[in-house]
Amino acid sequence: MSKAYTRGPEFRYFLAAGASLLIAICAGAWAFKLFAWSEPGDALTDWTWLRPTHVTFAVAWIFMAAIGGVWAFLPEALGVRIHSQRLARIQWWFFIAAGLIAFWGYLTGTVSGREYLNFPWPASLCIMAAWACFFFNFFRTARSSDRPWPVYVWMWATGVVAFSLTFIEGHLYLLPWFNDAPIRDLSVQWKSYGGLAGSWNMLVYGLSICIMERVGGHGVSRSRKAFAFYWLGLTNLIFGYAHHTYALPQSEWIRWMAFGISMTEWVVLLSLIHDWAQPWNRDFWRNRPEERVPRAFLAATSAWIGINLLLAMLISIPTINWFTHGTHVVMAHAMGSTAGINSMILFGVGFAWMLGKVPMSQKLERPLWIGFVLTNLSLLVLWSLLVIAGIVKGLGMARSDWSFHQARTAIAPLISTAGWSAIALFVGLLLLLFCWFLLLGKAGSANGEQEELGK
Repeated sequence: MSKAYTRGPEFRYFLAAGASLLIAICAGAWAFKLFAWSEPGDALTDWTWLRPTHVTFAVAWIFMAAIGGVWAFLPEALGVRIHSQRLARIQWWFFIAAGLIAFWGYLTGTVSGREYLNFPWPASLCIMAAWACFFFNFFRTARSSDRPWPVYVWMWATGVVAFSLTFIEGHLYLLPWFNDAPIRDLSVQWKSYGGLAGSWNMLVYGLSICIMERVGGHGVSRSRKAFAFYWLGLTNLIFGYAHHTYALPQSEWIRWMAFGISMTEWVVLLSLIHDWAQPWNRDFWRNRPEERVPRAFLAATSAWIGINLLLAMLISIPTINWFTHGTHVVMAHAMGSTAGINSMILFGVGFAWMLGKVPMSQKLERPLWIGFVLTNLSLLVLWSLLVIAGIVKGLGMARSDWSFHQARTAIAPLISTAGWSAIALFVGLLLLLFCWFLLLGKAGSANGEQEELGK
């Protein structure tokens, strides 16, 4: 057997995740250049394919890294082998095909016109086939164990099922009964998108608890607080979508139910991470160097949860949502969730697996920490500027009847400054990806050699 096949499937998924993030940040940097420094009359046709490319591959980064984390830690957590390595590889190839089809569709203008599912329908078929492989392989693997499931396995299982349902729901617009009724179509569309976000949150947040337990938080995955978080997360996944549909006709009690539910999930996760990340004294930091990287990324996660929680609480209030919806405030919230919370967790997960295979070299440690600090500081500046710009634009258009041109002129200095912070964020993420790919290559080689020795 060749060494390529002695590696676990997690190697392939972490590799594809890094490539997806690289594509996402390159498209995002190009798009933000047009967004921040374009002048009236400039041709912005590139925006039509840059934005969906950025969104699609940013989501691909989350899912591919999350699946890689599941395949990396599920067998050890339950004391079993992956049911079918071959099926995991087939799943990977379906995802690669979906990515290539989506990118081709964006370049040629062959798109569905939807918000997050904008790729051509053949890409959707590939994703559905890949997820069917994952669904079957995951549950056959998990059910082969006699051990009781820790909370993070329950979260992964829920995420796998939830994505299966909500991805199909997101394509109901293909049926005339939905597509011919705009309000019905928008309601189902945004409900499905909320469910899709909830499904990847289950996968990612489950990984965060898994990493906590691996690097010192023994028992956290079986605590009452962890299972309380699971049930709140499940409730959020099912009902929390409604704060995305405030602009549609619906009863007030639905809006307030969505607001109350959407606030609970992050509070518990923040508490879990805070309880786990208590020991930050110098002795602990010096004596357990192998845990520095995952601990640092999860500590950054806890900070971003707190920051984004405050913003989420505010924009989930219907009155505030009325003038912030569709402004840069929503963009800041999305970036805080994706880059600040999910990406910090996934970087921590990937690096934890890699550093479990190979030690951190001094040559890599410096750029990794520079990338970590630069990414978080520049993201904080960018997030703050977008929030301020969104508030100025929303209030100006809602209360002072500004035209779009007046609003754009008023926030132009803020957006221009945000462009420089976006460049710094781009550089920070490039440094992290540089370390990601180098460590992944070494970890993959080491893992392959270990598998050969074990045969």
